[in-house]
Amino acid sequence: MPAAARTSIDGRPPVTGSTTMSEITASTIVELNDKLRHAREELEHYGELLLMIQKAILPQQLPSVPGLDLAVHFADADGPGGDFYDVHPIGPYHWAIVIADVCGHGLAAAAILGLVHALANAVQDQQGPTAPAAALALINRPLATRYLADTGQFVTAFVGLFDATSQVLTYSCAGHPPPRLVRGSEVRRLNAASGLPLGIEESCEYWNGTLHLLAGDRLVLFTDGMTESTNAAHDLFGDNRLDAVLTAPVSSAAELLDRTVDSVRTFRAGRPADDDETCLVAVVKCGLSATPEFRK
Repeated sequence: MPAAARTSIDGRPPVTGSTTMSEITASTIVELNDKLRHAREELEHYGELLLMIQKAILPQQLPSVPGLDLAVHFADADGPGGDFYDVHPIGPYHWAIVIADVCGHGLAAAAILGLVHALANAVQDQQGPTAPAAALALINRPLATRYLADTGQFVTAFVGLFDATSQVLTYSCAGHPPPRLVRGSEVRRLNAASGLPLGIEESCEYWNGTLHLLAGDRLVLFTDGMTESTNAAHDLFGDNRLDAVLTAPVSSAAELLDRTVDSVRTFRAGRPADDDETCLVAVVKCGLSATPEFRK
């Protein structure tokens, strides 16, 4: 057989007297580097695609909700993640207010977020408004028994149902950081109706809490990327710092949101965020039943 036709089993040139081990090693390293570069490019492409999907399922802009002044902040830490928020109508006078966070960060968290969004849409398609606790139970069951079983993954969530006629908020929580109700200078943590995060236990029960909102009340929902933000000394921003910021008098939801986000960034002092950050603020205005249009 001519020498030019000889090849090894894996396709590489055979070792001959003129081929040194260093040449073979160098060729192998180049090949491995090419494969690693290709793999990195594929991961970057998947990451960019999932980030696009994540941003697509978030509201492009907040709706106009009777009786509420709304503002939101969302910032991804570095590529796709698991933060989610939404405000949407359910019937003529009810509005769903949702915030959720998938455990961890990156491609897996973003993929799970898309799944949770699909399950939530399936629940929403049912006739009439679904009570928050019932909605969480319906989403939890397939996550715990099928999609997240034995993965160690879970999702925290807060679901509120706002009645614009009575200004009553019915809510339920699945292991999510408790939203804050700020009334005057008092900060109250809405932790009276909290169960396990979604995807952990099929039989977990969720229950509803109710809150009659008053004009001037401030409702602040957030993910743990806000309170667990750290500075150069690795100190947490924490719940107490957050509560202190929220007591300052403000005239709008945007003002309170800006004050909160600026406080977290100032605390970090230029250090990049370790996790996605989401904060949704609602300032309560006069009720729908008090407006002339509704009384007619």
